[in-house]
Amino acid sequence: MIFLNLVITFLIVLFYSCQSRKSEISNIGDDLTPDNWSADLKEFQSENNTSFWTESFNIPELTRLILISNENNPNLAAMRERLIAQGEDATIAGAKILPVFNANLGGSRTKRNLIGFNFPNSESSFTSNSFNSGLNISWELDLWGKIRDSRNSAKKRFEATSSDYKAARLSLNGQVAKSWFTLIENSFQIQLVRKTTETYSQNLSFINDRYQKGIATALEQKLAEASLRSSQATLAQRVRIQETLSRNLQEITGEYPSGKFDRNSSFTLPKLILPALPPTPSQVIELRYDISSAKHKVEASGLELKVANKNLLPSFTLTGGPGSRSDDFESLIDEKFRVWEVTGAISQPLFQGGRLRAGVRKSEALKRAALLDLKTMVLRAFAEVENALSSDIHLAEEEKNLFNAASALSAAADLSWERYQRGVEGIFNTLDTRRRAFEAESRYLMIKKERILNRIDLYLAIGTEAVAPEL
Repeated sequence: MIFLNLVITFLIVLFYSCQSRKSEISNIGDDLTPDNWSADLKEFQSENNTSFWTESFNIPELTRLILISNENNPNLAAMRERLIAQGEDATIAGAKILPVFNANLGGSRTKRNLIGFNFPNSESSFTSNSFNSGLNISWELDLWGKIRDSRNSAKKRFEATSSDYKAARLSLNGQVAKSWFTLIENSFQIQLVRKTTETYSQNLSFINDRYQKGIATALEQKLAEASLRSSQATLAQRVRIQETLSRNLQEITGEYPSGKFDRNSSFTLPKLILPALPPTPSQVIELRYDISSAKHKVEASGLELKVANKNLLPSFTLTGGPGSRSDDFESLIDEKFRVWEVTGAISQPLFQGGRLRAGVRKSEALKRAALLDLKTMVLRAFAEVENALSSDIHLAEEEKNLFNAASALSAAADLSWERYQRGVEGIFNTLDTRRRAFEAESRYLMIKKERILNRIDLYLAIGTEAVAPEL
């Protein structure tokens, strides 16, 4: 009676632990989730007319590269295989809830010596044959739901791995897009440096001519030459960076990193429109794959804790099945030699050196860790969205101001060169103005790229898919 009361109490505790698992997940979301974002969203559009974020850039070649990377990236392909393996683990765990059937067929021949029997004209030994066939059945009765919990835990682990795979795929899509736009920005930087180098070359030719005529000084000639050589070094650096960026993009798309990237579409950095209003914080929690994975892991750890507790309870098994036994092989199919056997067993753990209790404590710790991991994921998601929303506003302002600055400095550089040609301004100011104009235009290209990369970060942070996911 005492044992029965203990079992009933144990099952009641397990029932409430199952109910509390989902409430713990819900409490974490409710405690951390604000009603609205803290960033100012007045500059954002009210509607979102795109289903996938690549549509906002309208670059078919980029979309094609992302689809290629989804198919060919070896890391993502390896994750797909591990996902398949995880699914098979769930199948293996689920199979334990069913009985196991094994067919057997065996035979033996035995010789025995007759010692101590002195019958006249008798043999001193004899041989005998024995054959058997049958169906062996073994079944652990899942009275406490331990096997079912183990199966459901494996399913949750599979769902977590599936979410991890989707998160990795989305992250890869972001890497491809970022690499693409960084490559484009660097190509524009190369065009800018080449234009600046050509300008410095023309300036040096003009000053050399004036130097030959005794109009310009040696200092002016050396300063012009130094500006040209510095620009040529910058050009070589940009070309080197271009090859590295091309190889990086080829690597993540699963191609050979030759550094010669074949681009069939025109190079362009898209002009960004105002972004759509982002989902609410509570919606982001539902959209993010990493948070979904963390939730599944919490549920799995809760189920594993139940299994660890149920390991303390007795287990019930049934074994046996029908068969045949005979000393003649042909007689195995004769109904007269049919037999059957059923065996039941109860096994109650009594002493295992604290192993089972340690398993419970371990599962409790892992469940607490899974809850903390979920909290970390939620906080990280909110931080990523807030950073991207805030940065989008500031980067738009930077881009506008740098565009105006680059335009003004370009006009100032042309004016300063004209003044130098008329002899009313020194070469130092002229070259410095040209350098500042180059730097302003270079910074404008860089900030334009940074704004695009931040927009991609925003899409990733709110969990928006880049392209239609595979089935």
